[in-house]
Amino acid sequence: MVSERTTRPALLRSAVVPLVAAGLLAAGLISTTDRPARAGTRPADEGPVVRVQAKDRLAPLSPYLTGVNIDQWFGNSHGLWDPVRDAPNPEVVAKTRRTGLGMVRFPGGTSANLYDWKKGIGPTAERGCQTDGSANGGAGVLDSVYGPDEYMEFVAATGTEPEIMTPMANSTPADAADWVEYMNAAVGTNPRGGVAWAQRRADNGHPAPYGVKFWEVGNEPDRVNSQNYWRSTDPVIAARQYAFGGSQAQVGQRLARGCDRRPAASAGDGKPGQQLTLYYPPAVPGSQTIKVGGAVWSEVADLSAVGPDEKVYAFDPKTGAVRFGDGVHGAIPPDDAEVRADYTSGPKPGFADFYDAMKQADPAIDVCASWAPVTVASGLGNASFAELMARAGRAGDYDCVLIHPYTNFLRDFGDADWETAREGHDEHMLGEARATSLVRDLQADLAEHSTGQAYVGISEFGALWFGGQGDVSAYPSWTTAMSHATYMASQWTRYAQLGVPWVLGNTLISEAPTGLRAVLGGPSTYVYTVDALVREQLAPMLRAGGASVRTSLDGNPQVVPVEPEPGFGPSYDALTATATVGADGKLRIVVVNRHPDQAVTAKVVPAGYRHTGQAKVSTIAGEDFTSFNGIENPDDVQLEHSTAKAGSGDFEYSFAAHSVTVLELSKG
Repeated sequence: MVSERTTRPALLRSAVVPLVAAGLLAAGLISTTDRPARAGTRPADEGPVVRVQAKDRLAPLSPYLTGVNIDQWFGNSHGLWDPVRDAPNPEVVAKTRRTGLGMVRFPGGTSANLYDWKKGIGPTAERGCQTDGSANGGAGVLDSVYGPDEYMEFVAATGTEPEIMTPMANSTPADAADWVEYMNAAVGTNPRGGVAWAQRRADNGHPAPYGVKFWEVGNEPDRVNSQNYWRSTDPVIAARQYAFGGSQAQVGQRLARGCDRRPAASAGDGKPGQQLTLYYPPAVPGSQTIKVGGAVWSEVADLSAVGPDEKVYAFDPKTGAVRFGDGVHGAIPPDDAEVRADYTSGPKPGFADFYDAMKQADPAIDVCASWAPVTVASGLGNASFAELMARAGRAGDYDCVLIHPYTNFLRDFGDADWETAREGHDEHMLGEARATSLVRDLQADLAEHSTGQAYVGISEFGALWFGGQGDVSAYPSWTTAMSHATYMASQWTRYAQLGVPWVLGNTLISEAPTGLRAVLGGPSTYVYTVDALVREQLAPMLRAGGASVRTSLDGNPQVVPVEPEPGFGPSYDALTATATVGADGKLRIVVVNRHPDQAVTAKVVPAGYRHTGQAKVSTIAGEDFTSFNGIENPDDVQLEHSTAKAGSGDFEYSFAAHSVTVLELSKG
């Protein structure tokens, strides 16, 4: 619940208050940026200025700025779906509504890269099995209980906007277009012929179209060492394959047994008439070599024409099915003998093929590409997706490009542990600036190469380890503490200024009760984390509509990390900020103070906006930058409200350490 306490009142004063004590400056913890004085600004040594140009509108303010990814669709999505009630979990619904989330993604990211939506509709007992996209199915066979219709029921219950990732590793453009029809076509229409998917949806109890506008094709295809699937591990080749499709040799690959891709599934079971399947059909006819227990077996057109001991198989290159004999016609692969295949996968479709088919199904949707490398190893610096499309004469044939600008502590900082909590806090903030630069650069790339109205969106972001985590006992609460919350809030201020129309961060629920960057922790406690509080704090601003306005910071204090990070510069900004003028006429200013233990007093200049002099203030801070809400301490950090006098023009405000603050002003 929201606290009405004012234990951290804003300090709004008419006199100039020094930024920090001389002793702090001498200690080297903070230095002010040395900038020359300019007309209308104060010298840097007089403290920072948050300057809001209220009449300089940047972009419409998106209600989808604080959306969320869902990292698991199977297993009832970490308890989001209640299979007994056959309905969304009411506790998750209530807490999600409280956060004011704008958008929710389905079926998710890596785990959904091999998802088959057609197996996730209809009566639950009749649905098919699924293959986990992580580690090429290493998690085994997955269920289809929480499918597209259940997802939309959750969307309706929470008042959020849907966003769908359609897999492409083993899906076709026709599959994706069918999904668009199922979700959006009116009953009685059949835009592309074939199956009447709108009627199928109605038969499943949902006559009205869902109207899903936002779609993305593939998840992180630029992660060429972990999510390349059929594509090359060379990012230059893989980029073209993502955009336009093609063929690719597969060497020594195991085979699947139905939905099962675990290593044991690719071994003979001693039974007659076994059938296995290539991972990535279709295959170029005649390109395959099938080995059983390391020995090459031969293809035959008709198993019924061979003897009992012949080591042969029948093959369908379109489906990738490999059928073995029954001991009468063709030999049976020995029990536990591993079956592997060399073959050329293809020709496979690319984004351009998906785009054409999906747009034919519904021209009104936005179809987003997802090739946006974030490292040199994944293709950053090579020809971009937008550049490749322009070269092919298709510069206007995409609506958006999505990026996942994660801060990866292991990858970005090169070590797998933190010696102190402060080191962890500093790495959050240093990484945040780099993440913003990736988004800004992608926007510039689209501006250069796109001939349409393509925009940049974000379907995942956050700060994490991505595996390889060592000893973080110095900061065990890092996943949901104030450090993480101020990281997320900083990104939201940046993205509002950049005009990013929708942004999905973290995950809604994690597998573990303690939560891994999860907005609501994990089952069955569903803790309302600090991340959730910040989303709740920003929701009134996002729901008010209007537009973001130009906001700048002069003399921004610089925080010096306790551990030098040469690749990130000597310091990071203490403050980030954004401001909006809502459709209701109110000016809302968001300021994040990332300094771990010092308040920052700044002059706030609402240029071009005459206000009443009464400010509504909301603040989230906690006692320390390591403060968090957990199972044993669900209310340690709260959203606090207060009011204060701010004169009729410029005013000063003392931003608490490690805090997120929203100042709301009304027209005078």
